[in-house]
Amino acid sequence: MRFTDIESTVIAFLEERVDVPVSLRVPSPRPSAFLRAWRNGGAAANRVVDQPQITVEAWASDDETAARIANEARDALLQQYTAMPLVRRVQDVTGPYFTPDEDTETPVYRFTVQLRVRAAR
Repeated sequence: MRFTDIESTVIAFLEERVDVPVSLRVPSPRPSAFLRAWRNGGAAANRVVDQPQITVEAWASDDETAARIANEARDALLQQYTAMPLVRRVQDVTGPYFTPDEDTETPVYRFTVQLRVRAAR
């Protein structure tokens, strides 16, 4: 048994559902709107169940667009998670909140979810 690369899984899932680029890092050059998703923690419950926490940031040129993109991503994760292989549950840890980039003052909304993921056989 092995645990899946959940960052790649979530990024691919979101790319199919939200109409902006999705990546692990801030892209260079930076598009006007994009999502960034990464694992920020979470531990295995046992040898067959992982419980990763995934943080998603929505960056955009204005507050409204950043909020809309964040909410679209969150809705997809909470309502369509069964499309991700081995993912059994997604729960909110923090809902979307405004946290503009300190260096550029670019609007950013961030949220975190926890997944329950079965190991691959």
